[in-house]
Amino acid sequence: MKRGCAPYAEWLGQKENPQGKGWAAGEKYGEKILSILKAVVSEGKVQFMESLTLSAPYMVRVAIPDLNIRKGPGTDFPKTGKFTGVGIFTVVEEQDGWGLLKAYAEKRDGWISLAFTTRI
Repeated sequence: MKRGCAPYAEWLGQKENPQGKGWAAGEKYGEKILSILKAVVSEGKVQFMESLTLSAPYMVRVAIPDLNIRKGPGTDFPKTGKFTGVGIFTVVEEQDGWGLLKAYAEKRDGWISLAFTTRI
């Protein structure tokens, strides 16, 4: 294994790493580590990490051509009038089942429903 081939914990598993070079052969290895870490953080045992976003950035695949992009994380926020189209996108933040797209991170106005995506 080459050092630095998994810049995100989610990519530690070979199956989830876009280059196929993850550390672990087990499926969703990185996600399992993060879920354990989240449990520790939620119990208050790691106080300095409370504001850490553990699940992003990561990539998602959108298979539908008309996934709405919204100005905030939820259906109560207005649509931007744009769609993702079919493709692979980077999510930089996650909130209540919604993901902020990397291209919209600066203004924080490009959210998609993660229910219509597949994490890769």
